[in-house]
Amino acid sequence: MLPAAGGPFPAVVFLHGSGPHTREGFRPYAEEFARLGLASLFFDKRGSGESGGSWITASLEDLAGDALAAVHHLRTEEAIDPDRIGFWGVSQAGWVAPLAASPSEEIAFMIVISGGGASPRESELFSYEQQFERAKLTPAQKSQARELLRAYFEYLATGRQRAELIARLDEIRAGPLGPLAEQLDRILPSEENRPNWSWVATHDPAPYIERLTCPLLLLFGERDTDHPTALALERWREGLRKARNDRVTLMVFPGAGHGIRMREGHSGGGRAPFADGYLEVQLGWLWRHVIVHTR
Repeated sequence: MLPAAGGPFPAVVFLHGSGPHTREGFRPYAEEFARLGLASLFFDKRGSGESGGSWITASLEDLAGDALAAVHHLRTEEAIDPDRIGFWGVSQAGWVAPLAASPSEEIAFMIVISGGGASPRESELFSYEQQFERAKLTPAQKSQARELLRAYFEYLATGRQRAELIARLDEIRAGPLGPLAEQLDRILPSEENRPNWSWVATHDPAPYIERLTCPLLLLFGERDTDHPTALALERWREGLRKARNDRVTLMVFPGAGHGIRMREGHSGGGRAPFADGYLEVQLGWLWRHVIVHTR
């Protein structure tokens, strides 16, 4: 999507969160960015919409490769300024974007929402702990659930003891931990596909954050139950200090959850609304750091 006139334009590549996603979720952002003077490239994730392949068998490196392929495509377009191409990513993209940017000097800016900083394993464990609280598990049940998660992540990391893990899931399926067993059973990758998902247990985002020197906008929700905001902020700050990157704007939206959605008290149909100022912050930051700053 291009602005109405002028050019060459700065451009943003939109990167997806976890699971299947088409391009349509990005269209409202792209329209706002076009009015500001930015071009956008937004695409269906592997195996979603009109894209071939499968996100289920894609590794984190595969997704980072897709992100860089989008950048390389934009750099061939006459309407695009090749020196002003950046990433916009939410949730899982908080790991994809720094990984994609690390071998390249082509990324001019980055917006990350509710993602990265903390490792995938830390994020997953945090999310499970929130589930345990909502399910009102006893201390003994929580201990049992954590041991099960330890075995699950060990399998993801090493490929060992898959049969034992499956047997354990079958044992607890009828008890209080049944929902956890069902959840892990649904997402447990096959032996053949397990290497593509090992990153969930092993990926360390710190080395990639420590190489980021471009301007960054990092947005988080205070009440995110899917990603550990406090830990993520700590890790982002630590890594960017090591990168000696002081071109960072970091905001935490009070009361907001994952994706900066205001879920508490929302009872209407559809998705919860964004926090006040969520889009305006992005537009203002892009205007200052991407459009005006580079003129």
